[in-house]
Amino acid sequence: MKTALRQGGARPIHLAPFGLHARMMLGGYLRHTLMIAAALMTIALTIDLWPQVPLLTADPAQGSGVFFLFGLIRLAVLRLPDLLPPFIPFATFLGVVWTESAFTESRERLLVWNSGRSPLYCMVPPLLLGVLMGLLLFTVYGLLRPAAIHVQIKEVLGREGKRLDRARSGGAHWIALPDGLLRAEIEYGPPVRLHNATIYKLDTNGHLREVDSAVEAVPLDGGRWRLLEGRAWSASAHSGTEVTLGDNSEEVETPFGEKIIALSLNTLWLHNIGLSPQYLHLPDLYSLAHAEIFARDGSGYRTRFQALLSGPLLTCAMALLAAALSLRHFAYRTRAFALVAVLLTGYLSHFMVRALYLMGEFGYVPAPVAGWLPPLLILAMAVGVLLLIQRDRGLAWSLRDLPAFRADRPGP
Repeated sequence: MKTALRQGGARPIHLAPFGLHARMMLGGYLRHTLMIAAALMTIALTIDLWPQVPLLTADPAQGSGVFFLFGLIRLAVLRLPDLLPPFIPFATFLGVVWTESAFTESRERLLVWNSGRSPLYCMVPPLLLGVLMGLLLFTVYGLLRPAAIHVQIKEVLGREGKRLDRARSGGAHWIALPDGLLRAEIEYGPPVRLHNATIYKLDTNGHLREVDSAVEAVPLDGGRWRLLEGRAWSASAHSGTEVTLGDNSEEVETPFGEKIIALSLNTLWLHNIGLSPQYLHLPDLYSLAHAEIFARDGSGYRTRFQALLSGPLLTCAMALLAAALSLRHFAYRTRAFALVAVLLTGYLSHFMVRALYLMGEFGYVPAPVAGWLPPLLILAMAVGVLLLIQRDRGLAWSLRDLPAFRADRPGP
């Protein structure tokens, strides 16, 4: 190649980042990534569906024969969007490592090095893979997963459908308010209603100031609620906040047929309470992630929304890290120790992502940190590995820019 470049009459060799080699590598990445994802989903679906078989066989009309098989396949299709998203970034990493290892063992890597192809151009196929898998992750995570779980809930299908059945209130809920507490049974709706509701309002010192109880509470516009068939109690203006218990000093509850009160309750949150943030439709998740909610659910909504946005960057970072580590450690042959080290790096990266997501959901770290720090750290690791390759082998956009080529060129 050097001779060809030095001779004026020779046709130069152009390095094409989107050429035949890039398309071939991208095809290998996709093939191996989908194979790994299929293997992981086979294991996950087996573990998930096996305990649910008795739920399908309990119905005499669909518990045997073709109906049972159809019901099992349908449940597997509906469970797939719930099980797949957490594994997509890690499957992307494993698919790239598998392809790069096979590429090295077939000695095709030597042809690439001898052709003068820059290692930077070798990052184009994994970057394209990361973009494609990122789009898949966003689609499954943000669209298919909520749609599938709501079908299960509507039909009370399988274990998750029974557990998240919205026809049942799930008993009394205790909800924190800016100025007190609420105890009620929730009719998820729509429309949302509260049954057997009791509202405890506190003063600025944390003392009980007012209690309203009602058989039913209906939301109105402007943060107001209509209480029906209830009783009201409030501390006497003369006695302050001290309430004396006993037969001779019992506070009087005033019955009412209807009463309008101001209550800081998000009806969308009440409608989705008990559902994991990952099961919310995208518009609902966006609204709740930007709403002020006096519960731990707020951090979960914000973290899941940030994780959804950063998902494509995460898949790109995992693919680039796998390719960079392969270029570094599988340059000429695949050694067992190096392969184990690369796979362990990918697993630890996957573990870091899941750990930070959980920390964000429980409010230990801010949601933007939980969502964006993992892909940025993984991307920084990939850049660091590429810098090591530059130090050891040279990193350039073209053959003319490689240090070894410049050192061999004759002087003017």
